[in-house]
Amino acid sequence: MFKNSIGRQLIFAATTAASMIFAIAPSAAQDKVQLTFRQFDPPTEIQGLIAAVDAWNSSHPDVQVKLETMSGGDTLAQLAREIPAGAGPDVQQLAFVWTRDLARSKLLLDLSPLIQSNAPGAGTDDFLALDLATLDDKIFGLPWTADTFSMAYRPDLLQAAGVSNFPDSWDDLAATAKKLTTEGGGTEQYGFCFPAGSAPDSGMWTLVNYYLWSNGSTLVAEESPGKWKVSVTPQQLAAAMNYFNQFFVDGTAPENLITVNAWGDPELIGGLGRGDCAITFFPPQTFRAAQKQSDNPLLTAPIPKGTEKRISHLGGRALGINPNTKHQKEAWEFVKYLVGPETFKTYNQYPSQKSLLSQLQFPPAEQGYVTMLPLAQTFERYISSPIKVSSMTALINREFGAVFSGQRNPDEAADVIIKELNDLLARGKG
Repeated sequence: MFKNSIGRQLIFAATTAASMIFAIAPSAAQDKVQLTFRQFDPPTEIQGLIAAVDAWNSSHPDVQVKLETMSGGDTLAQLAREIPAGAGPDVQQLAFVWTRDLARSKLLLDLSPLIQSNAPGAGTDDFLALDLATLDDKIFGLPWTADTFSMAYRPDLLQAAGVSNFPDSWDDLAATAKKLTTEGGGTEQYGFCFPAGSAPDSGMWTLVNYYLWSNGSTLVAEESPGKWKVSVTPQQLAAAMNYFNQFFVDGTAPENLITVNAWGDPELIGGLGRGDCAITFFPPQTFRAAQKQSDNPLLTAPIPKGTEKRISHLGGRALGINPNTKHQKEAWEFVKYLVGPETFKTYNQYPSQKSLLSQLQFPPAEQGYVTMLPLAQTFERYISSPIKVSSMTALINREFGAVFSGQRNPDEAADVIIKELNDLLARGKG
């Protein structure tokens, strides 16, 4: 896979670089501080971030920052290897859902003293999703960007198929995908394309939860304070598996997507632009990347609604500091710069600070995100559960992938998920 290949190369580069960072402690004679900042977005989506880091380096000659990239699926394992050994980047981009787990494992610096002495922006109350970065009343990550997903589509292809309105429900999406799927004449067009890979970081996890939540279900729930249970039923899981597998059975999604894990994969970004795919789903930065590769206009639309509601997740990125860094003060100043308004002049993400977010003007093509942001909810219910979110993610992706590849039928895979969720609840995060 394209992304995994890059990830392997970057692991080597990152490991080598990281070993150098802490092996060479700055001497008293050295005036310049070298920080390493590691992020996980695809290289095609970080030109604005590179510009922001370059601007920092230009204005801070004594505190230079080296930007590293590592794929999101490799980051957690790499941090778990590096930080106990005294290595790792000074500043790390984090997914919202990682922060508490990393904090429990003592892989992040407690930022509370730094915040108390030198608060960022308009203060911590101005940040969305700060609860996800808080453990035992201590803050281990500073929310950086906020986003959600929407559907992305080619309006010309819907018009050509006689589809006048974007599908409003999951059932509508399945029916519309059939109308949009064409074969023959040397061309193929699929109605709905999605990352159906089984890797631990596959985007399938996101789509599965949208489907379950919108239909009134969730994987685990706290039935009373401190008492958690598996709340999804085997029937609900099997229904979700049948729903998404039917796209492959009907031929309205290409079978090769069962090996695609990232929504930013060229198969999806390029497929929408080429017209191989009529509809997919993207976060904002991936949609913008797809726009650049498409000769035809692209639009966004709300996530389909289920029997209960329409919903997506409030995701985003946080920033954490390595507890081993020799440069806490400089790393904190760089973190404050990244969450500030100067960075978002070039970095095309939505800031997590409410005061900055309210100043945004959304392009007309991104109205799907405008609709979904107020409806989005965080993964807090999973993060607060006794199960590591990464364990749930890996389990769901693996078993949905087993269904897509024909290794299990939906009933078998649903039973495996229920059993393993119960085992994980009993085991705890330990």
